[in-house]
Amino acid sequence: MRVFPLLITLLSFVIQLSGQGMAFQELPRPASKPGLDIYLHYDSPRDEILIQNGKLTHISKNYVYDENRPWVATPTDVSLRKVANEVPLNGHQLTSLQEMIQGTGIMQLPAREYGAPNGQRSYDYQMDIRSGGQSRSVTYRSNPSYATAPPAFDHMKEYLWRLVTEAEY
Repeated sequence: MRVFPLLITLLSFVIQLSGQGMAFQELPRPASKPGLDIYLHYDSPRDEILIQNGKLTHISKNYVYDENRPWVATPTDVSLRKVANEVPLNGHQLTSLQEMIQGTGIMQLPAREYGAPNGQRSYDYQMDIRSGGQSRSVTYRSNPSYATAPPAFDHMKEYLWRLVTEAEY
């Protein structure tokens, strides 16, 4: 019978000692979520994609034409529809986006405009990017008579659509 109270006393003493030896230590926290400094705006004839503060917004453009004048190719109006509105991207997506920006070489492209010259008939695609203290604006004017988009631009565009698909589903 004397063993039981002695065992309890010994156990409580050991617990107190072990509690005193372990001070609470907080793990270091990152200054911010990776990729929150990324600003990316992609504008095309049919869609607009904005990534800002770690959130993705996708806007779809629908052109309205005059049905009484079907031979006129100029739209009378454009309606906009938000397909995804400020959908938060996870850390993996933001880190991958940051790696794509650096890995594709889009920030180091020698020119800012590609494809058809300004003023020529074309479908215009534009990408504005700010990341890691760098900024870049690249315009591609699509016209089959002129050069294609630089590979870095196409790779970024493909990756953006992958992100949009993940965010919307």
